[in-house]
Amino acid sequence: MTKNVIIGAGFIILLCLAGCSEPEAAEVLEETEQVEQELTSLDVEFEENREEETSTGNGVFDYENDVDYYNMGDAALYRDDNDFWIEYADGTVIEDLAATTAEQEEMEKIYHNQLEMIKKPFAFITEIDPEIHNKFDMEIRDNDYLLTYNGDEADIEELGRGIAEQTGSVPDGAETNDMDPSDIDIDAFTLEMIIEKETHYLQQIEQKVAYTFNDLSDVQEYKYTYSNHNDAEQIEIPDATIAADDTDPVETTEQDELSAEEKETLEAEASDYLDALIQATVFQDAEASMDLLPDSYSEEEKKTEAETQRDMFKDIYIQNTEQNMQGANVTEEEVTDLADAVMYALSTTDYEIMDAHAESVDNIVVTISVEGIDDTSIYQETDQELLELYENGEIADEEIDSKNMEILIEKYNDIDELLSPVELDVHVMQNPDDTYVVIAQDQYLAGFFQ
Repeated sequence: MTKNVIIGAGFIILLCLAGCSEPEAAEVLEETEQVEQELTSLDVEFEENREEETSTGNGVFDYENDVDYYNMGDAALYRDDNDFWIEYADGTVIEDLAATTAEQEEMEKIYHNQLEMIKKPFAFITEIDPEIHNKFDMEIRDNDYLLTYNGDEADIEELGRGIAEQTGSVPDGAETNDMDPSDIDIDAFTLEMIIEKETHYLQQIEQKVAYTFNDLSDVQEYKYTYSNHNDAEQIEIPDATIAADDTDPVETTEQDELSAEEKETLEAEASDYLDALIQATVFQDAEASMDLLPDSYSEEEKKTEAETQRDMFKDIYIQNTEQNMQGANVTEEEVTDLADAVMYALSTTDYEIMDAHAESVDNIVVTISVEGIDDTSIYQETDQELLELYENGEIADEEIDSKNMEILIEKYNDIDELLSPVELDVHVMQNPDDTYVVIAQDQYLAGFFQ
């Protein structure tokens, strides 16, 4: 209801006496969806939690030129059209993640799934549930809208399964571990979005999905914060230090299969390289690593590779710990002491190179058996001890972070039992200069940290 009010010499102003109508959640989301489709560029900062692991980083997306940058902390991914680059913390840049058409298509699928939720999150979830616009509660605040997902049990199962399926597919050598949605049970799901009133730009999205897949449970928590809508800096792709072959990628055929001698050499050298890599990283032993590196490395290259891998592994652990504990009441000395304790715990582990199989120079699968440490139990026991100390009044709020570090350091230094052996397949590639690389070191580290 409105009322005409005359001011001065006949100026008429319409006043909203009963309050102007506010938009519905579906209207806000439809507008946001349209704005998202028209973006030319965007910055994002992310925090991802899976069980006891937390990773942080940032990304830049240039939609206009179809270029992506995704910084994962210990490495950065660049994508330009259908080409990929990975830049590691030591400055190494690897061009062309896969040398055959089939593998390239598989890589594209993996990174498309992993990045699409971040790049255009509302388009991503709308593809899973086209009717999602009507399944949010909305709180209207001064400068933004807070939208909370309110789907029923069936809706949650559908959306949660879709997200778990897409974000849960990970590389395994040259293949992927894909999830069958029918095997996924959703235990919990939440989704919140903050949308700026004036522009309808998505400012932040948080989601949590807890699910069970083939009797294995996982909890994923994601938080993405967006800025510089249509005004992100241009992405500069670095020059590769390890370049791809100049030939066009082709499918492997019977005519270009490896000879028995080539196969044997690749399998032996890839096994030696992985052995050397484990010594340098897990056991922090550069000398042992140098002794194991293949003869295709010069003495200077052996020294550089072994020392770089040793130092980078510990440095990255320290950097990740500092990032994960931002805002916590801990010192640099405590973080370094924790890193030393973890390195000691890893030095007590054991492993064995079991087998190797080479299909091509960029697809050598080395199988290892590892007796690792029960990292999950260490954190669970630490959390329990902290809780008991706090409930008994033995530590104050401001002492919790420091006590947490103290207990963790003690437990890692006192490690005296290893888990039963597990077998893992690790994908090793030979570079054009006859050196080797393991792009996904988590493939073997998963056995040492369990």
